[in-house]
Amino acid sequence: MYKLLSLTVAATALFVGRVSAEDVTDPRYFDVSEASIVTERLPADTSAALPAAAKFDMNFGQVNEAIGTLDNIVNLVDKIWTIIEKNQPVVNITTNYANAVPYGMSHWTQLQGWSRPATAKYSFSMRNGFGSQVVKVTYQVHYTWGGNYQGKGKFLTGVTVEPLNVETLWGYKVSLTSEVPDSTVANVGSSDDPIAAMQVQLKWTVHTAIKDISSKEIYYVRGDGQMEEIGSGFNKAAELKNQARIDAATESITGSTFD
Repeated sequence: MYKLLSLTVAATALFVGRVSAEDVTDPRYFDVSEASIVTERLPADTSAALPAAAKFDMNFGQVNEAIGTLDNIVNLVDKIWTIIEKNQPVVNITTNYANAVPYGMSHWTQLQGWSRPATAKYSFSMRNGFGSQVVKVTYQVHYTWGGNYQGKGKFLTGVTVEPLNVETLWGYKVSLTSEVPDSTVANVGSSDDPIAAMQVQLKWTVHTAIKDISSKEIYYVRGDGQMEEIGSGFNKAAELKNQARIDAATESITGSTFD
């Protein structure tokens, strides 16, 4: 079974000692504006060692050597799984993942030529009516790509979402669920030399005493190693950075004097 031995999840409460009863009873404490929600891709940590997720449990039974049509690509493992439930990582986070392999396979080890595992790190955060950051979640999309069958095709395994850090103020609960719909598992190559692809949908909910806020992030992963974000309920990071540049330039021009 797939092992995420290097996974570390830190669930912490921000400023827990500084939240007063007066703050909590003020309506602004739980008033999260959707305009404050920021999702962004984080820089890759090039100094990080190869994740232990690259290691697989080799204890499996007799594999079925009869492979069906190569371009009939399916997910043999998990379709949907919970990552975080009310700020707490769930136990089965160490075993849940999806793959995209030819129909008729019984195990990913019937394929060869797998690449080094790839990751992309993301975060989302939000602020309340006081302007305080009340939630920040950091996670990464993880996948191993490039597996082939007798030199044909490029397939996927070990596709999952790993939570790295969860920070919340008192009274805020975060839940994350990952899903790979069967309808998104496809061949984007040719019949003779298929390329597997799938959508990894990350659904999150932030719950408070007065409201729930939910959204979905969609990541598109391919067997040739390509990965991109194709959908986000809130994607304001680039927008905010551009606005900051505009504001700085405007301030500079305003403050200039001309003879």
